[in-house]
Amino acid sequence: MKRALPAVVLLVLVAGGCGTDKPEASPVPASPSSTSTSPSPSTSSLPSITKAAPQPRFADLTQGSTTSVVKLHAYDGKNASAVVEPIIFMTGDAYCRTFKIKRSDSRCVNHEYVTEASHTKVTVPIAATAKYFTWEGADGNVCLDAPEKGGTCPMTAKEFAGWFKLNEGGMVAIATTDGTLTRMAIVYTP
Repeated sequence: MKRALPAVVLLVLVAGGCGTDKPEASPVPASPSSTSTSPSPSTSSLPSITKAAPQPRFADLTQGSTTSVVKLHAYDGKNASAVVEPIIFMTGDAYCRTFKIKRSDSRCVNHEYVTEASHTKVTVPIAATAKYFTWEGADGNVCLDAPEKGGTCPMTAKEFAGWFKLNEGGMVAIATTDGTLTRMAIVYTP
């Protein structure tokens, strides 16, 4: 008696154009010295190969020593921890130079500052010796060297906690040493 073998069905799915990511660069066309027997197209019909503009890179706050601007999502002074989201915060001009964006782009000419979120939250410990700063002095003076570095007027951890209660998700310029927050400075946002 013969047994029937089960049928095997191979299903191939082809997905095209349905993602939200940018498409990858086209492959490099075959060189004229390739072994293809078909006629080669004229060089004017070949796609031009251009180097992709640099993409934003966000600081890794969990190791090493770094500075960054972040959105502060949670602050717990008693347990010495903060939940932050690294962001890009640059002048429009610096952003366009850094990421090689055409000077005619509205981000270069119509925006004083450009922000770009990483959409990544990380919990970072706060050093017992962390320093806190604000851009607004007690006497009303503005304490600011560069907006992306945050304020320069010292404040206490308690004052910082009070500011955070009113400004959850606010921007803070931070510094880390060995993955621990050592400086938190409130960033001025009009």
